[in-house]
Parts: sequence; C-alpha cells; structure tokens
Amino acid sequence: MNREIREVPLEERFDFGSNWSKFLSKISEEQIVEATGSLLARFPEGLSGSNFLDIGCGSGLFSLAAKKLGASVVSFDFDPKSVGCARQLKQRFYPEDDSWQICQASVLDATAMDGLGKFDVVYCWGVLHHTGDMWSAMENAVARVASGGKLFLAIYNDQGGYSELWRVVKKNICEIA
Repeated sequence: MNREIREVPLEERFDFGSNWSKFLSKISEEQIVEATGSLLARFPEGLSGSNFLDIGCGSGLFSLAAKKLGASVVSFDFDPKSVGCARQLKQRFYPEDDSWQICQASVLDATAMDGLGKFDVVYCWGVLHHTGDMWSAMENAVARVASGGKLFLAIYNDQGGYSELWRVVKKNICEIA
C-alpha cells in the first residue's frame, strides 16, 4: 500500500490528556474494579503470562486492569498528557514493576510499532479514528497481534449532525469541568 499518511498534529486534536487528568483526580476503586471486570469477562482465566498492548492508553485505566489480571503491559499514547496519566497510575499501583512500560508514540509510526513486537492482547478502544489516517492506524494495530492473539477494537461511527452535536456537548462539558 502506498498512500500518504497524514497524522493530525497534537495541537489540532482534542485535548484528551486534560480530560484524563480530571478523570484521574476523581477515580474510584469502583471504577478500577469495573474496568478490571470488563477485561475479566473476556478473559475469565485472567491474563497471567500474557502480554497486553494498550494503544492510545488515555488514562491508563485498562492498562492498570490488565496488570491487575497478571499481564505484562505496554501502554502508549500520542498525547503527552495522557502518557503522564498512565504513568501516574503506574506510580500509584505498580511503582517498581518493570513489566509495565509506558511511552509516548504514534500508532501511525510503523517503525515504532514494529519495534514493539507482537502481543497476546492488543487493546485499542475509541482511538484510531482520531489519528488522521484510521486505515493505516488499523493496519499497524492488527500487525501487533501475535498468532492466536486477540484484538479488542472500538471505532466511533460518524453520524453526521448527531456526531456534530455530541462534539459541541463534549467541548462545552470540558470547558465547564
């Protein structure tokens, strides 16, 4: 495939990191248990011995949940504030654990993605459609799944005027919070 990749620059993206910072300032044990339960529903045996890639980790909540279920975790996000949030959770719950790595990276950087290796679980929830090149991002995410591994992916659907309304609502909520 030979198409030009256009990554949306950080300054043109929604400031997810600020939202995640606000979320972390109020995160409850119940929310952590709920996120862990969500993964446990898909992996009733837990994730012990598995490696878990969290693409666009945001707050780091699902990386934390994967750690709690026994996985080795690699978390990354394009947004430096989101990376900071994930590091904050790691520091709070697993400060000395080398089996949870966190970095700033782009799913569109094929070289960086190749350097990560393959994973038993690749988790990417509500992220790829924000990159500016969803299809290349999806190819790079799929390529990280090990043979016999699982990909958990969510993509938001553009619903025209309804989606535009939600964009305005989210923007106003963030400015109020």
